[in-house]
Amino acid sequence: MGNPVPGPVTGVDLTRAETLMCPWMADPWGRLRPPISLEALQMSAELSAACQSLNITPWLRAGWRDVTVQVDGEVTPLEREWRSLSAKLQRSLIRAKISGVNPLQQISGALKERSAASTGKAVVMLRPAPGGKYVVAICFMGTGARFYDWFSNFRIATPEGIHQGFSQLTDQFEGNEGRIGFPETARALRLPQLTLRHILEEAKSPDSRFRLWLCGHSQGGAVMQVYARRKLLQSGVHPSNIVGWGFASPSVATGDAAADPAVYPLYHVHNSDDLVPRCGAAVHLGVCLVYPADEPLRKACYAWPRDAASVQARLAVRPLVQQMTDTPGCIVQVTAMLMVLEGCTPREIAEALGVEDSIPASRLLERFDVKETLAGIIRRMEAAYLSVTGQPLPGERLVSAIALIREVAQQVGWKALIGAMSQLLRYPHRMSVPRDGSRDTPYTWIARHGAHRLTPYIWQAGAPPWRQAAPTDNSLNTP
Repeated sequence: MGNPVPGPVTGVDLTRAETLMCPWMADPWGRLRPPISLEALQMSAELSAACQSLNITPWLRAGWRDVTVQVDGEVTPLEREWRSLSAKLQRSLIRAKISGVNPLQQISGALKERSAASTGKAVVMLRPAPGGKYVVAICFMGTGARFYDWFSNFRIATPEGIHQGFSQLTDQFEGNEGRIGFPETARALRLPQLTLRHILEEAKSPDSRFRLWLCGHSQGGAVMQVYARRKLLQSGVHPSNIVGWGFASPSVATGDAAADPAVYPLYHVHNSDDLVPRCGAAVHLGVCLVYPADEPLRKACYAWPRDAASVQARLAVRPLVQQMTDTPGCIVQVTAMLMVLEGCTPREIAEALGVEDSIPASRLLERFDVKETLAGIIRRMEAAYLSVTGQPLPGERLVSAIALIREVAQQVGWKALIGAMSQLLRYPHRMSVPRDGSRDTPYTWIARHGAHRLTPYIWQAGAPPWRQAAPTDNSLNTP
């Protein structure tokens, strides 16, 4: 169906949509599920990285079509003539919207995000596959560059057993299913209209022409899980018509939200140095594949600043990050940070947010009651801890965390503290190809070099839930 088009990250052929349609195989626990293949892993890594940067030009060259981008609930069909000036301008405008470079936009966006999640971002597209079939790619983007994109991650309460923030982002995407159209494919099939809602309806049949390929990085991997759960349980999509690959996916469900969390046809690739997969709720839906971080990966991918001041700041901040080993630990540290910021001046808060040099942003912070906003988030974090653990926030642990944060802030300053914490969390976590001189990112590197070292485990439901390693030699089934 055309000449091969190599992906810019892994070199996998982007024209091979049939890679996502292989017959199911038994996993190490005896369940039938989509097979783990190097091609599927690399295709999913390519798409997840492309969505983070919106570099979808290679995919258009490879014959993927009917591309739609959702940003903050706004749906934009992309022009098919990807070389045209108007198409380039269109993509530039979307990138600018999610870049978060405008300080005023950052503050106003944060104020809008206080009560509900509205920052969902996704790319949807389709490609014909052999035998009259079609692969529908739905890639949920990870947390964006705007700091208020993080708010959904911190809505950790679990009504109905599912992470509230990720559930709200899924609500937003589901609300657009009727607006996400496939006009080129509709013409080819001689249909008056074809939307994602129509495709989902047909996907209820095991004989459907459409296979849903879900993927995403970080927050995107979390939304992928919630979306798959809803499509399978509530909408009745046939399981054989869904396959998903997440990278650095947080957990999304409580230990008793799913009788068998591993039954979902989803995979999650984790870097063992990455904090994010340890947080969210309690369990992942699907199978987790962990890469044991080693020096080759770190040397290739962790290009953080190595000047004396940066090294000193990371050493000072590392004890804060080391306390964040699971969701309860993250809640404690984040709550402590918010409580310390609550007592800071607007100037100190602006420094922590990285907008201290912007006079309009500083004045806006002074004008609005930022402390009231922080107090509201703190109340949510307290409720989240209770929801996840069944216990109130541990006072002694919180006091200790606050004291350590204040000590580090006094030692290195707020800007250096936030910067060092960002480095310790961000470099092991990145997916999009960097522009800082490093050759790779952990998850693209794993897709290229580390598949043979991925070790699977699943979650078993319970209170508390527990991880179960593969009962064999941990080798992965690949076709």
